[in-house]
Amino acid sequence: MAEMLEEKWPKGVMASIAFFFVLILMLATVAPNKLVDTVMLKERKWGIELLGDSDMEKVLEKTNRYYSALVIDSGAKKIVSDMLMPRGGTVDAFEKNVDWWFRYLESRGEAVQKIIYQMVYRIVLTLYWLPLLIAVLVPAIYAGWMRWNAKRHGFDYSSPFLNNNAAIVLSWGGMLIVLSVLMPLPLPPLVISTFIVIMLPVVLSVLISNLPKRI
Repeated sequence: MAEMLEEKWPKGVMASIAFFFVLILMLATVAPNKLVDTVMLKERKWGIELLGDSDMEKVLEKTNRYYSALVIDSGAKKIVSDMLMPRGGTVDAFEKNVDWWFRYLESRGEAVQKIIYQMVYRIVLTLYWLPLLIAVLVPAIYAGWMRWNAKRHGFDYSSPFLNNNAAIVLSWGGMLIVLSVLMPLPLPPLVISTFIVIMLPVVLSVLISNLPKRI
């Protein structure tokens, strides 16, 4: 019974965290546009401080291009606007009485568009670190493999504790990076870059170096 609870517990926690972030995203769609703008401006400022003006311009250029292809060029924006805010025709009198509702939908539509743009921006900014990640990940994997081979042919102890906890850190870290795209609060880019460039190679090297001596 205890083993069954232990196996089910991580899945329940992961589902709870995913639901929590989706709930925050839903709340963000009813937040004032000014709040969404504040989040965007803060992250742009942090991005410039971390990357510099030239690299930040490249990130924003890619973000604009991907956002346009995803939302505007695909026709998704027009479809949603026509569905949520159908104006004109023979219902002018009705529209006049419920104009506040159309204004509310219009403001929420703008908020959703900004949130989608922010999500695309965070994905592009995360991918910005991919070349540097590869540059540090390859030596880290090789170092972990060499250390594992030394333990395999010697008397050094290969720790299941370190191996299991390294796997847990990688799993939770990857999940949190994915969920961070949905977070409606300001997210310092230094947090993501630190995990990708520093923590990920170190933890992966620890995981490999503490694999069982016989696989």
